[in-house]
Amino acid sequence: MAVTANEVAASQPQPQQTQQQQHAFKSEREVIDYYTTLRQEVNLAQAKIAELTGSLREHLNVLENIKHLDPSRRCFRSVGGVLVERTVKEVMPAVEMNATNLQKAIDAIKEQTAVKDAEVEALRRKYKIREEGSDDGSSSGAGAGAGGSG
Repeated sequence: MAVTANEVAASQPQPQQTQQQQHAFKSEREVIDYYTTLRQEVNLAQAKIAELTGSLREHLNVLENIKHLDPSRRCFRSVGGVLVERTVKEVMPAVEMNATNLQKAIDAIKEQTAVKDAEVEALRRKYKIREEGSDDGSSSGAGAGAGGSG
């Protein structure tokens, strides 16, 4: 599977100014909705990291297994869902490049996830948000500690 620079860029969320930085929340509901959205984005990013890590592991496994083979030996590679015949010498650089691109994508997504995770934690502390089943013993669901209805 070839990983292109476009695919790596497309898999990375684009930097954007957060709602929290743009303006103050007008209601408790806005805080909860924004918090929930951020949590979902973090969870999706973590799932993407897991997927890309599995793919990277496969690429590294292939590299490990073909590095001692005769460079003229024939091998098969899936390119865009099509099985193509190549030589080890032709395949190794492409697989190495894909592994490098995968690692770069993983690192970039981890970095962006850390920023969003920090924002989630900041919201949780600032608005005293508790999640259902969290360690604080709360079972009332996500809600802001500031009284009033939204």
